[in-house]
Amino acid sequence: MPASPGARPALRSDARRNRRRLLEAARGVMRQQGLEASLGEIARRAGVGNATLYRHFPTREALWEAVFAEYGSELEEIRERVLRIPDAWEALVTWLEETCAAFATDKAFADLVTRGMSQSPALNELCTTALRLSETLFRNAQRQGAIRPDAELTDLMFVMYSLQQVVPVTAQVAPDAWRRHLAIALAGLRSSEGPPLPPAAITFEQFVELGECPQPVHRRPAEHASAIARCASAAAHDAGPAISDELWELIAPELPSSAGRRGRPWRDHRQTLEAILWRYRTGCPWRDLPAEFGPWQTLWKRHHQWSADGVYQRILERLVKS
Repeated sequence: MPASPGARPALRSDARRNRRRLLEAARGVMRQQGLEASLGEIARRAGVGNATLYRHFPTREALWEAVFAEYGSELEEIRERVLRIPDAWEALVTWLEETCAAFATDKAFADLVTRGMSQSPALNELCTTALRLSETLFRNAQRQGAIRPDAELTDLMFVMYSLQQVVPVTAQVAPDAWRRHLAIALAGLRSSEGPPLPPAAITFEQFVELGECPQPVHRRPAEHASAIARCASAAAHDAGPAISDELWELIAPELPSSAGRRGRPWRDHRQTLEAILWRYRTGCPWRDLPAEFGPWQTLWKRHHQWSADGVYQRILERLVKS
């Protein structure tokens, strides 16, 4: 029977063998090195040349997607367990402990959960799923009175981000050291009669600013912290325009006016804000923003000016009050 026109040709036995070796090698290297894993090291461990690797997986993202499709992710298993726990505080603690334990043995998993992979929607969804679950568990615990009322979700995110950095580093020397520091952090979140927290909680736009700080030279510019903001944006907005007419009417008064300003009037604020949100939803560099948004240099300057002037903070406060 002839193959259908769209069918993918079957791999020869030697090609199947090479693909299997590459996936097994990639899984091992990724556990140790995370999303920055060396493709050359993967090819070497698989006993094949770089050309063979790229023939099977033309891009890093294609290889990573195949690895996670093959071996799955611990995230869904953890999620199913914690959502069955009736006590909200116990569920939150279990989620954090099991996630950090996975961080200790799988750096790629840690990278994906905390920062996503902007060039791969399938893998970036892991970050979005983790954020949604974190928020659900946090809000449930706060409603039950287990978390102090002046704590914010970003406080929990900061704890997770910090542990994601520390857990792999200490895994070989003191593999359980993170448990003590997680317990200290959780004690700070727990509802008590102690003094109030210092003002104010880190905001989402501050996470964005953290992500734009220079990264260590041994890392690719992955924008760890801003990926959290990207995941938050992806979780909150569907495809297409991020700002509805109703939302725009609410936040427009907080944006600066051109009235009385010298020089040319401001470029359309709504289009500018759409561009900024689009960038953090997709993870693209500023210079790669689509041309219909306008010059990327103008958008970059506007974003940093609004950050410095507290525009985003005012928008957030208005949304909270609405």
